[in-house]
Parts: sequence; structure tokens; C-alpha cells
Amino acid sequence: MKYLINLAFVLVFNPVTIFAHEPQLPLDFEQHTLEKVSQHIYIVHGTQTLPSPETRGFMNNPSAILTHGGIIIVDPGSSAEIGRQLLAKLRHITDKPVIAVFNTHIHGDHWLGNQGIRETYPRVPIYAHARMLERVEAGEGKTWIQLFMGMTNGAVEGTRVTGPNIGLSGGEVLKLDGITLRIHHTGHAHTDHDLMIEVVDDKGLFFGDIVSSRRVPNSDVPQDASFKGSIATIKTMLDHDIAVYIPGHGRSGGREIPESSLRFLETLYASVTHHFNRGLQSYEMKDKVIDDLSDYQDWNNFNEIGRVINFVFQEVEQDNF
Repeated sequence: MKYLINLAFVLVFNPVTIFAHEPQLPLDFEQHTLEKVSQHIYIVHGTQTLPSPETRGFMNNPSAILTHGGIIIVDPGSSAEIGRQLLAKLRHITDKPVIAVFNTHIHGDHWLGNQGIRETYPRVPIYAHARMLERVEAGEGKTWIQLFMGMTNGAVEGTRVTGPNIGLSGGEVLKLDGITLRIHHTGHAHTDHDLMIEVVDDKGLFFGDIVSSRRVPNSDVPQDASFKGSIATIKTMLDHDIAVYIPGHGRSGGREIPESSLRFLETLYASVTHHFNRGLQSYEMKDKVIDDLSDYQDWNNFNEIGRVINFVFQEVEQDNF
């Protein structure tokens, strides 16, 4: 659990106005609007601020896919309260029941809201990668709740671990009430079990935290993040016929969203590799790599770039053994 302890200082959350520059957003979930981004997809675009008493833990993009007779929820947020509030927002546009929930990965800001959904729909199936089910069973959910309790001064109190119950592996095509979902898993990227959810009917893709909009993707390694794997995954998914990309954090949009993340990651990885090959240690190359990343210094979380450089250095070093 070392990587979760580290998250108390800098969270792993990787990172579009429909569809462009990040506006200044309110912090509390209730102040955010439910936005329609395609024929069937609705999103509450979250703040990029880390969990705090003011945000009550909210920072991801809780989403819904409206089917003919129901609702499919993707990543319902970081607490039971946020899950309940998401349902309340959805009640303004539909009285249909929730027929399925999907969790993209283990990081608690994305799935602890499951509880708020299950309270109203106790038998709703919750899908995730099979590896996520294993990690929840191993106790990571409790660790996330403890982490958020501390960061929010208890604002997530009452949240209990309500994990997924149906494991997927990628490659599945699910037809749920007339909506076709194609499930993608391309290997180790933001975590070892990321699921991406393609809404075929809308040409929409939920990227999870493999992509975030205008946010430095900070993850603890080697347990969770592979920067090289994230690059490969984004390239793979850009070859698909997608019109709307929904990142784990930040605004949704077109190809410019994953392409921007890809350019950042490629620049970062190439710079660290270059200086590694010159014999520099991570602390010795930090300023040089930051210079190479000058186009990204206004991104959210850039103040943690030194830590990210160290993580990438570890990955490059491991690849060169």
C-alpha cells in the first residue's frame, strides 16, 4: 500500500468547455451542471482541484449513458454522497432506472460513489476489469476511504466499500437496452487494469484516467502507472472511429483531447530517456526536462512535475536493465 500512502501528498489522478479551454469551476458537486455531450451521453465535468473539505472529495467526471429504458452510469464519483447527488441530477432529465454501472479503475475518486447508486438500485450490476475486483477484495477500497476522510476532514464519512461484481478483461461487446458498448483494455497504462468504454452508437469513448485534459498525469509507479503503456494505449485508441473523448479529469472534446495528452507524454518520456542515456540521475535532469516541457507549464498539477520525472526515470531505468 506504499503507493496509496504517497497519494496523500500527490494523488494519482491522471487527466475539455465542451469543447475547449478549462474554465474556472465551482468546487462542490451540487454546483456543477449535468451536460449533454452526445445523443446518449451526459457528464458532470468535475473540478481539477484535489480532494479537500471544499470539494467534499469531488474531482472526476461522473457520467451517464441514457438508453431507451434505463441509465448506464460510468464512474459515479468518490463518495456515497456524490453517487446520490448524481442520481438526483439525472432525475431532472429522466425517471428511468439505473441498469448498469461501470468503473474504469481502482482509484477511489472514480468508484466509491457506487454505494450511492446501490442504495437505490441494490441489484444493479457493476462492471470493471477483473483485476480491479481482486484489488478491491485485497482491501484497497478501505484505504481509499481512509485517505479521502483525511483529505476532506471527514466529508466522505459514511461511505462504504461497494465494489464491482462483474469482471471483464477487454474485448467484450455488450448490448444493454439497445446501446452497444465495446470494452477496451490494451495493457498496463494508468493502472494494470484500465477499462475504456466505447459507446458505439455515439462514437464516444470513456478513456478513464489514461487521458486527462490539461493535467499532468501523476501516478505512483511501478504498482500502477506505465507512462510508456499510456502512450501506446492513446495511439491505439486514436485509430478508432471516435468523435467524443471523455477523459478521467477535465473537459470532454474531440481528438485534440487525447492528442494533447499524447504530445505531453511523448515529450516527457523522450526527454527523460535522452538525459538518462547521457548518464544523468533524475534529480540532475529535472530542470532540463522542465525546459523541454515549457508548453505545458500552465497545466493543472504541473507543480508536481519533479515527482513525475522521477517516476518516468524509474520506468526508463527498468526498461534498460
